[in-house]
Amino acid sequence: MKQVVAAHDLSGVGKASLAAAMPIISAMGSVVLPLPTAVLSTVTGVFEGYRIVDLTEQMKNTIDHWKSLSVNPNCIYSGFLGSHEQVDIIIWATEIFDKAFVVVDPVFADEDRLYPTMTMELVQNMKRLVAHADIITPNVTEAKYLLDEAKIETSVEGIKAWLKRLCDMGPSCAIITSAKLDGKMCVVIYNKEEDVFWRLNPEYIPVKCHGTGDIFASVLTGAIMRGEKVESAATLAAEFVRSAILATLDEGYDLKYGVLVEKALEKLFLPGINKCERF
Repeated sequence: MKQVVAAHDLSGVGKASLAAAMPIISAMGSVVLPLPTAVLSTVTGVFEGYRIVDLTEQMKNTIDHWKSLSVNPNCIYSGFLGSHEQVDIIIWATEIFDKAFVVVDPVFADEDRLYPTMTMELVQNMKRLVAHADIITPNVTEAKYLLDEAKIETSVEGIKAWLKRLCDMGPSCAIITSAKLDGKMCVVIYNKEEDVFWRLNPEYIPVKCHGTGDIFASVLTGAIMRGEKVESAATLAAEFVRSAILATLDEGYDLKYGVLVEKALEKLFLPGINKCERF
């Protein structure tokens, strides 16, 4: 079985980060090696007064121990990182486990602004991590900051240029998970090796909930680890996010506590089908 190092935070309340990545990637047939970046009482941005324990030193110690055990992961998948030191640790991990496929979800912004706990220093350091990635999955706001742009791009040609510039930073594939083109929310992909652009228009559900980016990137990672091409993996990821949100609404579960990924796990046993179109 493939082994995936998942470097994310862990929240006691709220289905995001490790709480989403572990069940998803496990259900898709890979072994998850958790590398917690922080432990929180709740997710941030939803509940006030959350408690947090930084695990930067433990991350270093964990990787050192894995190295001594000759652990050889197939993938390193990073999400929420709380400091530039943690960025350095993930870069160090990519150098130690140099055969691992690297997925970077640069979690630091949304809705045209940085998250409250994030700084421009962290954004600049995230650019260094992006250079070590095989695939990156920013939302459109994160793409804007990574490219030092003043405003969010909404034109087809502009988004294509953004995707190419993101790949010029190092990755062989860039996926922007929330581009708005022709008035519709899209997932857009550029595969640099094949020089092809893909566009997916998933059915939009007009609700606000956290953790969907973590869910998308986790499904994408799990699908790639079982051998699927990026465009079919992205299709499956988008469809799973939609199915999980609908299942949560059907359950009557308050979305402030997150998306019930467990209610849609059976969707992950189906092979991904490419529903993207070239653009």
